[in-house]
Amino acid sequence: MENQILDLAKRVLAETEVHSVIDRAMDQLIQLSGAERGMIILFDQKGGPLFETARNLKKEDIEKPMFEVSRTIIDAVKTDGKPICLPNALDEPSMKKSKSTIRLNILSVICLPLKHNRDIFGVIYLDNRTVRGMFSPQIFELIESFADFISLSAYHALEKQHRDQHIAVLESELRSKYKFDAIISHEPKMIEILKIVSQIANSEATVIIQGESGTGKELIARSIHYNSSRRDKAFVPINCGALPENLLESELFGHIKGAFTGAVSNKAGWFETANGGTIFLDEVSEMTPALQVKFIRVLQTGEYSRVGSREIRHVDVRVITATNQNLKELINEGKFRKDLYYRLNVIEIDLPPLRERKCDIPILAKHFINVYCEKYKKSQMHLSHDAETCLLTYDFPGNIRELENAVQRAVALSEGDTIVPDLLPANLYKNQSITGKASQFSTLTEAKRQAAEQAEREFVKDCLRATNGRIRKAAKMAGIDASNFHKIMKKHEINTAALKT
Repeated sequence: MENQILDLAKRVLAETEVHSVIDRAMDQLIQLSGAERGMIILFDQKGGPLFETARNLKKEDIEKPMFEVSRTIIDAVKTDGKPICLPNALDEPSMKKSKSTIRLNILSVICLPLKHNRDIFGVIYLDNRTVRGMFSPQIFELIESFADFISLSAYHALEKQHRDQHIAVLESELRSKYKFDAIISHEPKMIEILKIVSQIANSEATVIIQGESGTGKELIARSIHYNSSRRDKAFVPINCGALPENLLESELFGHIKGAFTGAVSNKAGWFETANGGTIFLDEVSEMTPALQVKFIRVLQTGEYSRVGSREIRHVDVRVITATNQNLKELINEGKFRKDLYYRLNVIEIDLPPLRERKCDIPILAKHFINVYCEKYKKSQMHLSHDAETCLLTYDFPGNIRELENAVQRAVALSEGDTIVPDLLPANLYKNQSITGKASQFSTLTEAKRQAAEQAEREFVKDCLRATNGRIRKAAKMAGIDASNFHKIMKKHEINTAALKT
């Protein structure tokens, strides 16, 4: 029996969403105790019901659970924090005045508090209206042990939900106030970055954005510009690594006619074009040491000269730079000036790579699906469960840009409304070992959830194979009702035709 409890506990602990935790726990409690009916209630901060789930012996939801159980017993446990186990509730002196107990003819009852430290945040309720002494001391002890696992899992699921809700509120406020619609993320690190952007946008401080290629550095730079007092002036993005060394100075500062071969007329540089606005210099580490000196002068005084000219010009620009290199290492190697680094690094923003913000992959994929469905004039599409799993278990060395390319390819090749793994680039789903997949989960909870999902999917398939695709028989074999079995099949996109022998 101890092994059974551990097995049931593992199933509950594998869940991360509140509803999933209490639904899974309720099913296991009914199975373990043999109760006729059961209920789990989680309370809000004011003590009112926040979440509830209820089952009868057939695991069907009771339509009005609050009217079908003894509120007297539930309120007693909620108030005292002590478990109750009654062989016959009608014989208890404390229940003589309980209208619900008498009306429902409740006999055997178990009611347990769900606790975190000393705080009661919910209760478990099980009863039987036909058998006296249904719950033996051994059963009560097992249920009490299992309740500890339920308390742990439910509390952490509630905490996660509270955090997610807090982040969602913060994100909504930031997006509403600062128009961050182009930056799609629910990752707490990214929300914190948006908060920093909102705080520094109206300052004149130089900003350096560090992060791998494809993490969205230009989007952050644009957000800073468009939330600053310079928003009505130009935003000029320059990729220093995309220009030859001998042309970069001319592109940035301009040149006069005859300054070099090919300079057939005077030309303004990008700093001049950005006057009054913001210039964004990506891959700033690609500047030559000589150009870095000229750049320092602009940062210090706003003064510069066009290539080939001695005329001093003045420019008023906000400078934002970005790099995917480790500038401190380049300084040690003599490839980047220390004085320039400290002038650029007044405010530093580190963008996390996509592999560290896995929760953003589904919402980013959905966004890109919408973009390319509209671009290619195709009807709305969605990711299959297996395709989403492929994306979640891939490292994305090319970050958001690589994800966008993968989705674009899938939308272009798709002939239906579902994106399946075969439509994704082969490296996203081929040669992915179990070890490799496991190492890519950001948390142990995520790994547990994925393992539980996989086990559930394969178990349902096995039941269908064993019954030659007969859903009712497969549901009976699985020990659940046909409607819930259907839901699981739909969730995992299981087709019975492919499983018939």
